[in-house]
Parts: sequence; C-alpha cells; structure tokens
Amino acid sequence: MTSAKEIYDYINGFAPFESAMSFDNVGILVGSEKKWSERVIAALDVDKKVINEAVEKNAGIIITHHPIIFNPIKQLSENSVPYLAAKYGITVISAHTNLDIARGGVNDSLAKCIGVDTEEYFDSECALIGTLPENISCQQFAENIKNRLSLKGLRYTDAGKKIKRVVVSCGAGGDNIFLAAKLKADAFVTGEIKHHEIVFANDNSIAIFDLGHFGSEDMIIPRLVKMLGEKFSGTKFEQAESDSDGVLYIS
Repeated sequence: MTSAKEIYDYINGFAPFESAMSFDNVGILVGSEKKWSERVIAALDVDKKVINEAVEKNAGIIITHHPIIFNPIKQLSENSVPYLAAKYGITVISAHTNLDIARGGVNDSLAKCIGVDTEEYFDSECALIGTLPENISCQQFAENIKNRLSLKGLRYTDAGKKIKRVVVSCGAGGDNIFLAAKLKADAFVTGEIKHHEIVFANDNSIAIFDLGHFGSEDMIIPRLVKMLGEKFSGTKFEQAESDSDGVLYIS
C-alpha cells in the first residue's frame, strides 16, 4: 500500500512540480496526500470512464498527465469529473508540463521512441533538439514514427529533402516551429500544430510531423507505471484500460 504523498514525493524527485509552466496546474488536485491505496491507475487524461474504472478496480489514487482541474472552477456540477473523483474518495495527482520537460519525461521519451538522439533541451519552450542516426526521407521518418508509436495515423509534410536535425515538442507544441527555424532544424515533431504554423514551416523548408496530442504523449504512461511499480513494490500500478482520446481514423 502506498500513499499519495509518497507518490507525489517520488515524482517530484525527477520531475519537480515547481518546474511546471506558470499557466499550468499540477500536484495533488483532488483529495488528500494522506490517501493510501493498494491499487493505483495512471492515465494521460482522467474522464468519467477512467473514474469508473478506478471505482470498479478499487483504485483510490489516479495519476494523470493532463490536470483534472486546469482552469478555475466557477461551478461544480454533480456530473463533472472533479466532483465524481471527490464523491468516490479518489485522490488525483497530475504531473503535466513538469513531466514534459523532465529528463526521462515526455519529450525525452518521445524522442527516444522515434529514434532521435537528444543534444540540447529548451525547458522554457518545452522542447528539445536532437539528431537521427542517419539522413532519411520525410516519408520514411513518418512511417518510422507511426510504427514505433503504434499510431493509427499522423499528418506530415515533405520538405523535399532528407532530414537529420529534429526538434521535438510534445502535446500542443506547434508554436515551437519558430524555435525549430532558429535552430535550423530539418524536421519538427509535435502533437498539435496550427495552419499558419504549417505554412511557416513550408516556407522555411521544415518537415512537419503532427502525431496528435494523445499520440505524442501516451508513451509516458507505461513508463511511469513501470517506474512506480519498481519503486513501490507493495502496490499495484497499472495503465487505465479506458485511457483513450476517442479519435477514429478512416482511409
């Protein structure tokens, strides 16, 4: 059995909550640090399905990447996720941008999964730059990413050249395309990017790889579960089976 405080302190050791971006909301967001549980589930997001799964599995603690409470709450309805978590006595710990920029965190894990060898971190931009083992085509890199992350699909552009230097910025990192241009990167990998940012990338011969927000971050959850399971062997940690963005793809 493990307490929420023990889990919080452990995460804080490698991804300090105080390092989160100023706009963020992280930490124990629902419940108490005194909550103990023999079973803990982790998910990228916490929604009603994840709450129900925790109740069914008697998991008293949920660890999420995206905050269960992000903006100030002006009304707490009985159908809202924070209300349901409190109703069922579930403590929720959220590690967001602090986990994005941590060494071994989301950006690091994403880079490693897609074969990018990290060279430099840009924590204030929530990004890193690295290189691929060899120059490859945009299409081949897109196929590699899709296969290595088991994605249902992704968007990409072909800059008409082989790529080597890659900027990685997980989640909604599209505005870091301007950083990628300053760093003279060949490619930019992210989870969300806007149209005008793609146009800028095209004008600057930078290939874009848009994995979708969920697809660019989901790999951190099994890694986190493994780390916590090794640290607290007396508690069962598992990834939520219901954790999904619900997006469907057609071809």
